[in-house]
Amino acid sequence: MKYRPWFVLLALAGLALAGCGHSTNSTQASTAPPTGSDQAQVASVLADNPDYVNEDLFQSQLQQSYEQSTGMAAIQPLRFWRAITGVQTSFDTQFGPPDSTGRPTSALVTIHRHLTGSFNIVAGSTTPTDTSRSLIQKPLDDQWTRKIALVRLPDRFGPEITRWHLAGTSGVDVRSQGGVTAVQSVRIQTANLDTTITDPLELHRRRALLFVPEGGQVTLTVTTANASDIVLFYGHDSRRRFTNNGDGTFTFTFTAGRFLGLRNFGIDALSHGTLFDDTAAYDSNAWIFPFVVVADRALMPL
Repeated sequence: MKYRPWFVLLALAGLALAGCGHSTNSTQASTAPPTGSDQAQVASVLADNPDYVNEDLFQSQLQQSYEQSTGMAAIQPLRFWRAITGVQTSFDTQFGPPDSTGRPTSALVTIHRHLTGSFNIVAGSTTPTDTSRSLIQKPLDDQWTRKIALVRLPDRFGPEITRWHLAGTSGVDVRSQGGVTAVQSVRIQTANLDTTITDPLELHRRRALLFVPEGGQVTLTVTTANASDIVLFYGHDSRRRFTNNGDGTFTFTFTAGRFLGLRNFGIDALSHGTLFDDTAAYDSNAWIFPFVVVADRALMPL
């Protein structure tokens, strides 16, 4: 079974999202110029749905330990984390096809964030008898991207009144500037789903997101371009390492937990040199996905 993608070609709309840094907004030409009311309503809908717009994983400074012996390596990472000190946000905007009144009927918001800071590693010596520690800080320069789809529908008070609604969302793609590390696919398996995603920015309707019953297990299989990559799992309050299968695939299973509603999980592929070579540049590609925890399987959409 696969996600049902949002096939309608929705155009782009922008707004200022919560978060630090500078924001810009650009509206591309379309066949249905938005009215001031349309622009305000789109901004209001997205402001009222921050959980669908933002994610709380990539900018977290939660530290992750690395206790596995690495053998031959320039450094032995003990723990590591990101420190994001700069965020610049911009929006590409365009509204979609018009109705009989000339007003747009759909919109798509593409959000771009430029993240800067440092990737920090507390490293130990590769000599067993040496207990010294050192802090290595590598410059971090990442591009964060997400898409949000909206539609304008008749209001319940009558067809002559219409309002904008959030219709779908993509995952998040975060890539290092100049990096070569790349996630190629993520296979997601649950008790009632088996799907493979090759594009984290593919749009999915809200009712076609990943629904998991509370306490349900989710198995992830990640394929990258390099079998020596380090692949990490990001949860709300956890950082764990995938099992390297030695063939460019990596597996991990997590439990959805008991917190109901919309949540996120992330996978992050780091180049081997990011962690094990103090002279190598930071190189990462992260994909972050929303999922919904429900109390009962009967509440899951068909």
